[in-house]
Amino acid sequence: MEPVLKKLAGIRVGQQIKLPHPVKGELTVHVLGRILYNELWQQVKSAQSPWVPTGNQFAGFWLDGEMLLLNWLNRFYLLDTNDPLTDADIAKHFAPHAKKFAQSEQTATVYFAYPPASWKIDDIGKFQIASVEGATLHARNGAIGRFIHASGDSSRALVLEDYEGGGGEDCAWIGYLLKEEDIKPA
Repeated sequence: MEPVLKKLAGIRVGQQIKLPHPVKGELTVHVLGRILYNELWQQVKSAQSPWVPTGNQFAGFWLDGEMLLLNWLNRFYLLDTNDPLTDADIAKHFAPHAKKFAQSEQTATVYFAYPPASWKIDDIGKFQIASVEGATLHARNGAIGRFIHASGDSSRALVLEDYEGGGGEDCAWIGYLLKEEDIKPA
C-alpha cells in the first residue's frame, strides 16, 4: 500500500506560512524542510512480527526560528523547544509510562512528569522516515523510531522521538497543539 499524505499536503519547502503561537502571537515563518513519516504497526504483537507501514503518512516541517510543525492523525503540533536525550534519559523518564500505556492497549490514562510540566500520553507508536526535503534538524531517510505524543495544560504538547541504531537524534520536543485551520499560507 502506497502511503498518502492527507494533511498539510499543500505546504512546500521555501514558502512562507502563518500560524498562531500561543505565547509569541501570530507568526509568519519560512518552511526550510519537510519530513514525511510513515506510520508502522505489527499485525501480530510479538518480537518476531515485522513492523510494516499502515498506509498512513504524516508530515513535519522544519521552520525558521528552530521550530517543527508536525501533523499526526488529527493532531497538529508547533514544537519550539528541543531537548536532546540519551537512551538512559528515555529509559528513566519515558519508557515506564509508555510501557504502562501499551499494556492497556492504549486506553489507560497515563500521566508522567517531564520539565516543565505534567503530561498525559495521547499516543505511542513507531515510524519510519519516508523522505526528507530541504533542511531539517535530525531526520534521515529510512530512519526508524518510536514516538510518544503527550498533552498538557493550556494546549501544551510533548513529542518524543526515539530513533533506532543512530538513525536520528533522540529528543523531546515541547510546544503547543494547534488547529489545522490556523495553519495558512502567508
